[in-house]
Amino acid sequence: MASATEADHARISMEHTAVVQLADAAEAPQIKEDGLDQRLAALPHDRTTDQVVAAMYPADPAAQREVLNHLGGGVQTRGFWGSAWKYTKCVAAVGAAFIPATKAYKAIKGLGGVAEAAKLMIKAGSAAEFKKAAGNAALNILGISAIQNNCF
Repeated sequence: MASATEADHARISMEHTAVVQLADAAEAPQIKEDGLDQRLAALPHDRTTDQVVAAMYPADPAAQREVLNHLGGGVQTRGFWGSAWKYTKCVAAVGAAFIPATKAYKAIKGLGGVAEAAKLMIKAGSAAEFKKAAGNAALNILGISAIQNNCF
C-alpha cells in the first residue's frame, strides 16, 4: 500500500501531466526560455505586465498579444485563466518578481531561474508542497501574492 506522501506525489504528477496536456491542447504560446532570466533581469524595477510578456516572447508580437488578451487586467487575478495557461501565468508572475538585488531574485536564481522555479511550483501543486521541495528558497518567493495566486 502506498504511503500518503507517495499518493500525494502521484497526484501531483498526474495534475502536472494534465496541465501540460491542456496547455498543448489550448495551444498556449511557447515561452522562449533561453535567455529569459537575462531579459527579465534587464527590465526596470517598476516593470509592467506588457514588459514581462515581451520578455517572455521576444520578437513575437502575435504571442504577446495573445497572452496579454488572456491576462486581461494582469496576472494577479486568481482563477482568471483555466489550467491550460497555468505555466504561462506562473512564469509571468515569477518574472514580475525577478528583480535583481531582491531576496526573491536570489531565491529564483537558486531554483534554476524563472522557468524552472515556475515548473517546480506547478509540479508541487500547493504552497505547502513547494516549501517541502524548495526549502528556505520558498520562503522568499511565497510571500508574493501574484505567485501565490497564479502558480498554485
